[in-house]
Amino acid sequence: MAKYEKWLGAGLGFVVGGPMGSMIGYAAGEQIGKPAKKYSKTANTSEFETNLILLASALIQSDGRVTKEELDFVRTFFTDHFDPSHIEEKMAILHHCLERRYDTRKACDDLRISSSPSTRIQIIHFLFDIAIADTDLSQQERNTIFTIAGWLNINDIEFNRIRQSYIAEVKRYNIFGLAHTASFEEIKAAYRKMVLEYHPDRNSHLSPAEQKIAADKFRKIQEAFDQIRAERGAE
Repeated sequence: MAKYEKWLGAGLGFVVGGPMGSMIGYAAGEQIGKPAKKYSKTANTSEFETNLILLASALIQSDGRVTKEELDFVRTFFTDHFDPSHIEEKMAILHHCLERRYDTRKACDDLRISSSPSTRIQIIHFLFDIAIADTDLSQQERNTIFTIAGWLNINDIEFNRIRQSYIAEVKRYNIFGLAHTASFEEIKAAYRKMVLEYHPDRNSHLSPAEQKIAADKFRKIQEAFDQIRAERGAE
């Protein structure tokens, strides 16, 4: 999972405005059970956050399915990096966007103009984190993130560097049959179980060819666990 800098907590100080802001503000008020007036604004969700939510919704819709893991990741992300007291408003905006189609290019244009290059790179990390929340990284999701990266003016070299790191991350967690959002205790339990299964001492009865396959699997399990442990700073 990417390490995010403190810019995510700032919200950049803008309140949603214009036709899209009014529309989303109205829907948010309606969905969270508060009285809503036409042209109302989301007083607690910045323009930056709204554009980020819009990109998240476009990505979640890209492979034709909305998973609980993706929604849970977005909720946790906005709770951790923005004002958690207004998380229900932000999730209402997300659900509203998932039911409609908004101009993703316009959201990218706004973010490109108002954000630094490092912020835009972190947005791509955010999108990849959503994509792998359900242990999968589909071609549709890769294509959507690639398009958004282009609109955010992120060059192909930087995009491919990020993409390759996530493909490798998916493979590491898939070895244990887990998502990257799994706790370290869950990963450690799966690791111990698989080490016992593939340890050379437990497979001495197999043919030489089968022993070689088991030994290769054992090595990959060890490498994946060591990398995950290092990434998480776990002992």
